[in-house]
Amino acid sequence: MPPPAGRVAPPARPHRGRNLLRGSGMKRIVMTGVGKVDTLSDGHGGALEIETSEGLLEIRFTYEDAERLIAALEAARGQIQEDRARSGLPPIAEKQKLAASWETAIDPVNQVAVVRAHFPDRTTQDTRIPRADIAQIAEFLEHALKRMEPGSDMRQ
Repeated sequence: MPPPAGRVAPPARPHRGRNLLRGSGMKRIVMTGVGKVDTLSDGHGGALEIETSEGLLEIRFTYEDAERLIAALEAARGQIQEDRARSGLPPIAEKQKLAASWETAIDPVNQVAVVRAHFPDRTTQDTRIPRADIAQIAEFLEHALKRMEPGSDMRQ
């Protein structure tokens, strides 16, 4: 049964050890890198250049397709971690990305402060802080700044 409109169906999870290609007629292409990212001229889609074992590949997609692809890739990462745990292997450590720059804004309509982190790989991440939490976060950041001053005690 398809998901309701506006909902993303969770990606199908194959049984452990099962080959996705078996009997499907699919062609296996191995991703070796990510190239350029761009938007389409219609303003409704994007394009992603991927380096593969078969050469360069361009994928064109809508905004909604991008959301579904992100969900599928995150589900695949989760499955990899689950399979490693079942096999007795340690989880693959998440790589922490440090922001190269920050951007802040206020969304008065939704009553939130928005902090956008820009990463060296040209990705961004927005954090929306509800009005009720702003004072507590500001107090924490002020306390953190004082603790990080030269000569201050960094212990809890």
